[in-house]
Amino acid sequence: MMRVLAIAFSLPLSLSLTSVLPTIPAPAETRSCPTAISDTAWGECYRDLRQGLVNSAVSLYRMGIVAQSSQRSTDADLQMIPFETEVQGNYSGVNESFEKHIRNESDWERFWQQLQGNTSPGADLPEIDFEQYSLIAVGLGDRPDGSYSVEIDQIRREDNRLIVDYIETRGCGMATMAITQPYQIVRIEHTTAPVSFQHHQAPPDC
Repeated sequence: MMRVLAIAFSLPLSLSLTSVLPTIPAPAETRSCPTAISDTAWGECYRDLRQGLVNSAVSLYRMGIVAQSSQRSTDADLQMIPFETEVQGNYSGVNESFEKHIRNESDWERFWQQLQGNTSPGADLPEIDFEQYSLIAVGLGDRPDGSYSVEIDQIRREDNRLIVDYIETRGCGMATMAITQPYQIVRIEHTTAPVSFQHHQAPPDC
């Protein structure tokens, strides 16, 4: 049995089954099969054993194909998305944490007004061509001092969605004691795909 399984695992996926199955060896022992070669029952038992081993080999062969196809699909569906920072700072003016995918001008204007809540006069709205780009924005909300920061680490396409990994870091040295709201906004190629976010906290940088 083990010899047959070893043969099945070693089969190249491009090899035709019809060319392989005749090479599978007959079982070395027939267990309870009759020992007389002329006995009809012995022949039937032998064929049953051989067919069972062949079926096992075929199943393993198919499992190899499925596994290889799944691996190709995973590799093809995983893609890193390039991005550029549009705005980044420590005072977003938004007290609560946020994760946003902004795809149109009206949402961008409304969100920018929120960001300028603590600034007078507010900065001009950055011009974004939403026919070509989308924005990804993350913010930590209130933090007790200036040692905190946030950075988008990577954006990847997985299946039919985007996943944004961003990292919150904290220093251990001297920092302003003012409350801060670290944030970052990046520009990516326009997409309507759903976006999910993964917030990671790095150990303090001491």
